[in-house]
Amino acid sequence: MKSTDKPLQGAKVLVAEDEPILALDIMKELSQAGADVVGPARTAARTLELAAKENLSCGVIDVQLRDRLSFPAAEILRQRGIGIVFLTGQNIEELKRDWPGAKVLAKPRHFGDLVKAVAELLESKREVP
Repeated sequence: MKSTDKPLQGAKVLVAEDEPILALDIMKELSQAGADVVGPARTAARTLELAAKENLSCGVIDVQLRDRLSFPAAEILRQRGIGIVFLTGQNIEELKRDWPGAKVLAKPRHFGDLVKAVAELLESKREVP
């Protein structure tokens, strides 16, 4: 059982974010919640590489990275059965429709929403037989 102060203990989370300050903020929030953070990946190519090779519990992915959209990496995560949290400033309803198993958080987000979304995804993956 996880403690309430470290709800992501044991989780390995990919962070794909091209804004350095935001990436550090996300990584700090996840780490403080107990996650082992992979990244940040700042390009779609690096995100794709990490999504394919790392043993991950979840990916926290900015939709628009420095060089292009992150959907190919997200598709790899989906195929591998790894949870996805999208961070975006636009098309929230479209993302929810196109990626029904993913969580979608709007930028800017409220502190704590990210940890909650990742924890919910991890819990839903544990419930699947």
